[in-house]
This record gives sequence, C-alpha cells and structure tokens, in this order.
Amino acid sequence: MTRQPIVLRCLVGATLLVGASCSGLGQGPTEAGTEDTPIDAGPGIAAEVASFDLDASGPQRFMIGLFDADLGLLSHGSIDLAFEYLGTRDETIEPDGTPEMSASASFVAVPGSEPVSTIQTPTFDAPGGVRGVYATEITFDEPGFWSVTVTIPSSDAPVQGEALFEVAPEGTTPEIGEPAPRTVHPLRGDDRVPIEAVDSRATESVPLPDPELHHITIADAIARRRPVMIVVSTPVFCASQFCGPITDAVSRLANDYADTADFVHLEVWRDYEDNQLNTGALEWIWPSGEGEPGEPWVFLVDDNGTVIDRWDNVAPENELRAALDRLDAR
Repeated sequence: MTRQPIVLRCLVGATLLVGASCSGLGQGPTEAGTEDTPIDAGPGIAAEVASFDLDASGPQRFMIGLFDADLGLLSHGSIDLAFEYLGTRDETIEPDGTPEMSASASFVAVPGSEPVSTIQTPTFDAPGGVRGVYATEITFDEPGFWSVTVTIPSSDAPVQGEALFEVAPEGTTPEIGEPAPRTVHPLRGDDRVPIEAVDSRATESVPLPDPELHHITIADAIARRRPVMIVVSTPVFCASQFCGPITDAVSRLANDYADTADFVHLEVWRDYEDNQLNTGALEWIWPSGEGEPGEPWVFLVDDNGTVIDRWDNVAPENELRAALDRLDAR
C-alpha cells in the first residue's frame, strides 16, 4: 500500500540538533538568566513537544525538548511544566494564564548519549554530547489544543519557554492492553523487496546489520507465544537522528535477552525516493492513516499477543531493560 505524499512527523530532535523549529509552534517567550548560572539563555530558546500520540484516554508520557540557538541543547536535571487548555478547533478558549495542571519533568537521554558527568542541574550544551528530552507522566482530561509553559530553574530569574500541541480524543497507535497487530513483514534474505526495505542502513554492497532483529515476523513470534519487542524506525532517514541509537539499543537487548523474547526491527521506508512506506510499519505507527506518522517507536508484546508497554521517540535503554526483566520475573 502506498500513500502519497507522505511526510513523517517532524521530530523534536530535528530542532534540537540543528536549532531550527520544524513547526513554528515551539517558539516562546524567554527571560534572561544570570551570568553565574548555567541557565543563561539568549533570545533563541525553543521548546518543542517530543511526544507523538497524545490523547485524553488516560495517563501517558509527555516529553519536551529545549534548545537555545546560541547555547545548544538543554540536558540534565529537571524542569517545571504548567499546562493550560486552549479549546478545540471549533471552540477556542481565551487563556487567562492559570494552569490546569503542573508537573516536574526529568531529563531522559537518547540511548548511547547517557550523561557521564555529575551535573545535577539543567545545563545548556553539557559536555559529552548528551542528547535527549524531559519527560513526565500526565493525564489530559480534555481533547483539543493545549499550551505548556516550561520553567527552567536558576539561581535568579527563571528561564521560560512555551509550546503548543494537540491532544486527540483517542490514540492512533496500539495502546497498552490492546491486541498487537499480527504483522507479516520482509525478513533478511527476502528477495521480493530491496534490502533497504528491510533496513535502510543496508544496500547491495552493505550487509544487513543486526540480523537478530530481522529473523522472525511479529506474526510468527506471537503464534509461537513468545514475547516480542518491536522497534519501528528508519535509521538512515530519521529526522531526529534518534532512530539509529534506539535501534542499536534494541539490538543489544536482543543479544542479552535472547531467552526472554524475540526482537524485531520494522523499517519505516520501503522506498524513500518514491515516498513509499512499509505496510508493516504503518500497522504500528499509522494504522488509521490520519494525521502524520511519527517515529521511532518501541513496543513490548507479551506471550498472549497483548501490548504491555510502549515508548515513543526516546526509549531509554534502562527502561527497556527493566521491562524485559519484569518479563523474566513473571
């Protein structure tokens, strides 16, 4: 199946890595910090929501990234979030500045760029090339448009940024507790598709990487009553550059937890040049065909074929390991 034209959702990492907003919604007001604090942001601060599938069905992970055009990516520590409801497409609400909810969000690193320093406070352009977002768990009680005001603590005047985002009535990707799609997808050695459709890192002259992620279909793993961890990503064409590290993390887990579960990589693009997506990936990240698909995603399916956990965009390796350890303990 081909849908044209297809545009994968612009990911937060594109903003965080190059300092240019994808949607324009992430530009917000700022206040200058003080010179004796790492929070000394200039006028170019941008906040962008990193979550893909926000809905009003219950508690979920909310992620946001922060970038300053002069100082770079914000990492480490925690920040404060205040949420305000703005109404729907049909009926807007004039904001009065009173937040409906507030929360603290902690820094979550992309696999492979975990902090190695002892920095405990939010810091722009921290040493070590640390990349990631801030995450918390939140429940949105109304679908529609929301704003989030980010406050970065400092010793004097706090730095603030704002982002706008939409919350759907229901999610569009497989939810926790739902039956997993019984996906049949191309594997290594399948000559019916180009090798790039199995993994965008492979070519006619470059062998398929991570064979442990391309040896069994999701449908067959479920039929065998085996748990399966699925990473849906396009390591070469990922706008955020998060896909490669997250796919690598799942590959490491496949070696460490081979007795616990099967592991599958679903490549998003069947043919990037012709704008064709793999139908198997669409069953997971775009089953409705509405809106825009986002990636990367990681899903964990139990031996009954039920989705028991999922991570969008940034999937910390320690959280993936903890979920697999819980499977072992059952």
